[in-house]
Amino acid sequence: MIQNHPLYNRLRKNLKQLKSYLAQYRITCFRVYDWDMPEFPLCIDKYENQIHVAEYKTQNKLSDIEYKEWMQDCVNVIIEIFQVDAINIFLKQRERQKGIHQYEKVNEVKKFVTVQENGINFLVNLNDYLDTGLFLDHRITRKLVMDTCKGKHVLNLFAYTGSFSVYAAMGGAFTTTTVDLSSTYLNWAKENFKANQLSLAKHTFVKADVKEWIKQTPSKLYDIVVLDPPTISRSKMMKTKFEVQPDHIELINHTLQHVKPGGILYFSNNFRDFQLEPSQIEASHIEDISLQSIPQDFRNKKIHYCWRIIK
Repeated sequence: MIQNHPLYNRLRKNLKQLKSYLAQYRITCFRVYDWDMPEFPLCIDKYENQIHVAEYKTQNKLSDIEYKEWMQDCVNVIIEIFQVDAINIFLKQRERQKGIHQYEKVNEVKKFVTVQENGINFLVNLNDYLDTGLFLDHRITRKLVMDTCKGKHVLNLFAYTGSFSVYAAMGGAFTTTTVDLSSTYLNWAKENFKANQLSLAKHTFVKADVKEWIKQTPSKLYDIVVLDPPTISRSKMMKTKFEVQPDHIELINHTLQHVKPGGILYFSNNFRDFQLEPSQIEASHIEDISLQSIPQDFRNKKIHYCWRIIK
């Protein structure tokens, strides 16, 4: 029986623990399970009525037939727990934290659905990429930016699909500047703005290699900057490869040149073994806010690191 399946029991337990939290904050997109049990190497996220399942690549000893049966059992459990049709389950296989291609494409369906977070609309693609277009673990930091940005100038670096920029604009930021190397993600960011009836007039989208862009003499200074780089990037469009651990000091110091005195830089990354070197950072104050920035639905408290850095 499905009700006796260990994955069923764990999902039910996780949902029960999250029930009051999800209701209190009206959260409809959240993480339900992230490899909680060794025998089920899955990451399961709920995007309203859609379920996104990423299977971590492991060295299992199952035959092809056994593997198909195992996976079908997992899908059946998900259908029963969430009361969804199989068509609303999006299954992908991924490797753990390799980091070379941060947002690797796996399909070409180009089907977008609109979901809400804190009453803000976002377009997500649950089918075509390993990542969906909205990193759920940054929910708290996005809200923090929105609550403190009214009338301010906000810069979003390695912006991906611009979720921090959208939050800032919704929070009354005077301007936002969104910088990413990918035209695809910049266009996606613009669509996220449009999904919230936000005019693009005061919001700038820049296609650039962030590592090179921040070396330029600042054309303006920003009150709030979000810097969330990948662990590793070796895009052919970049002049040089990027690795967050060896490159973070130069990256942060160059970024701080674009921050007003007393302004805030939020620096985050998801490299599990990352070590910040604060003595080499040219800032007046550095505060580790990692634990406060990780939402309750993420039981893995090393999903990311985050610092508030004052110029």
